[in-house]
Amino acid sequence: MRKLLQLPGQHRLSAIATAIVLTLTGPHGASAAGYSYKTLHAFCKEANCADGKDPQASLLMDASGNLYGTTLEGGKYGFGLLFKLIPNADKSKYTEHILKNFCANAGCPDGSYPSAELIMDVDGNLYGTARGGGEYGNGVVFKMKPVANGWTYGIVHSFCHDAGCTDGRFPDTGFTYAGQISGAPWDESSPLFATTNSGGANNQGSVYKLSPNGSNWTYQVIHSFSSGMLAGPVVLTPSGDLFGITEEGGKYGDGTLYRLAAGTWSETTLHNFCAEANCTDGYYPYGRLAVDAAGNLFGTTSQGGSGRVAAGVVFEFTPGSGYSVIYNFCSRPDCGDGSDPQGGMIMDAGGNLIGTTGVGGKRADGGTVFMLSGGNRWTERVLHSFCGLNACNGGTGLEAPPVLDKSGNLFGVLMDGGPNGDGGSVFELSP
Repeated sequence: MRKLLQLPGQHRLSAIATAIVLTLTGPHGASAAGYSYKTLHAFCKEANCADGKDPQASLLMDASGNLYGTTLEGGKYGFGLLFKLIPNADKSKYTEHILKNFCANAGCPDGSYPSAELIMDVDGNLYGTARGGGEYGNGVVFKMKPVANGWTYGIVHSFCHDAGCTDGRFPDTGFTYAGQISGAPWDESSPLFATTNSGGANNQGSVYKLSPNGSNWTYQVIHSFSSGMLAGPVVLTPSGDLFGITEEGGKYGDGTLYRLAAGTWSETTLHNFCAEANCTDGYYPYGRLAVDAAGNLFGTTSQGGSGRVAAGVVFEFTPGSGYSVIYNFCSRPDCGDGSDPQGGMIMDAGGNLIGTTGVGGKRADGGTVFMLSGGNRWTERVLHSFCGLNACNGGTGLEAPPVLDKSGNLFGVLMDGGPNGDGGSVFELSP
């Protein structure tokens, strides 16, 4: 389940997970389809988890194979950190370098509790958000710049700058930009887009745009939610439209799929979740959407569907045919295919969809990494089942999809467990 710190004025409903404890037969859980599992780094090696604790967001990989990410907690001051994992020549070992410890000063003016994925620009600068701290205590956008002796840190925007926090508060998602779908770094000139899960004109969250303006930035709220609540990440398509989900709210209270039209940013609700009897269409959507070359959207809900247990779905939205469920989780005995997907989806070059489930699988309910293949008739296979028992040090808490390198290797994070107790870890799955 998603581990969210409850900041003032923040709320979130937790999805209900079905715990099924299965027989343990190995240290890390079973791999399928030839994928091998390796722990690249385990957090909480140091006293008080000064090296970080609870990584929640997807990793970022640069052209050299270095991995970047954040931990929600831990670090020198206990309010999270930003890290870089550098591989040795044959990538058999990764070394952690801490780039930033958050809340370095009283009141956390530099931000606290980073929980969203990072992006990188063409010059190697990093950009992200922290959901707490800042000048007004309601989160920040930050920039990290590599310099000769390390990195410099700067605040791009502190939220709740405007009366009533109409500029938004509690940023909980990373950025999207033109070209991101293709894997290109940000060009440093086009706008960045992201969401807040509170604030805005109706105090139900907002979508905002950040535009570079010389050495400064222009910040603009382009949409304030009035029906949906708890907005997930947005994705910018080649048409210039933004697509995203809200985890709650909408016509039936169980979330929405929406589009913001390019330029005007007018909202169209594409689907209200739990529209079908017994929520067989899914409810509580989570995570970033994947987009294929035809403009079809793919995403996940953490609950609902028509499996043996209403344990979530993968859905597709096509411009011509609308909304459909393409996979129901817990369709196999004992939820061996996984349940409670909360990370959203990524798509590989072959059109396969890859994601994670928070629980289920074949290894003591530790969750899975899965792949959907087939196009017209989607087939799921579990690439790895994680171990949900402390005895195996396998770790749990899959809250984000993995990232994919050019060789087809997958890199992801576990928020809980691991060799050092409960600090989480970074892992690799290799075909």
